Amino acid sequence: MASNSDPWRPRRLHPSFEDVMPPASGKPSILPGVTPSWPGHEYGPTPIPAPAPSTPGLPGGVRRTREELEALRDDAAREFHASEHARVQLEEDAEYQVRKPARAAQGVWAVAAWLLGELQNAPISGEIHDYPYTKREVGAESVHARDCIEGNDWPDLDRDYAAGVDYTVGWAFWPDQERPVPAAA
Repeated sequence: MASNSDPWRPRRLHPSFEDVMPPASGKPSILPGVTPSWPGHEYGPTPIPAPAPSTPGLPGGVRRTREELEALRDDAAREFHASEHARVQLEEDAEYQVRKPARAAQGVWAVAAWLLGELQNAPISGEIHDYPYTKREVGAESVHARDCIEGNDWPDLDRDYAAGVDYTVGWAFWPDQERPVPAAA
């Protein structure tokens, strides 16, 4: 009498995969009234979104013109030298208020000069990249600035300086944001 535990006879608890699934024939057949869920079905491939437009000759993703960046750089330098009378227009963040506007103006100046290729080192990290910078390299400086503002990293940097850096990177990428430093009269 043979049992299921005989060594020469394999024990099968479930049917094999080949017994259950029909053989693959390229693309699976589409049932009537069902929209296929794999890419490249009869409606065409999934469209890849176009990258955000960028200003030629500036880092990737920057939507401001070279003239706008130069004017911002000059106005930020003027406000930095005004020291305690400096004016900055950073959107008020619920978690952090700028206490030293001159330091924020210095951060604005650093980003504008760096985006123009006039500074070799990045404003927060101090890293050196090939110009024009990629969108990722510019965005990383904004992330570093947020880390400084939140107290997670970069403890040796002034938080007002970091707020100026963070806001100016956003201003360079988004044309609907307010200018971080008012224009000279």
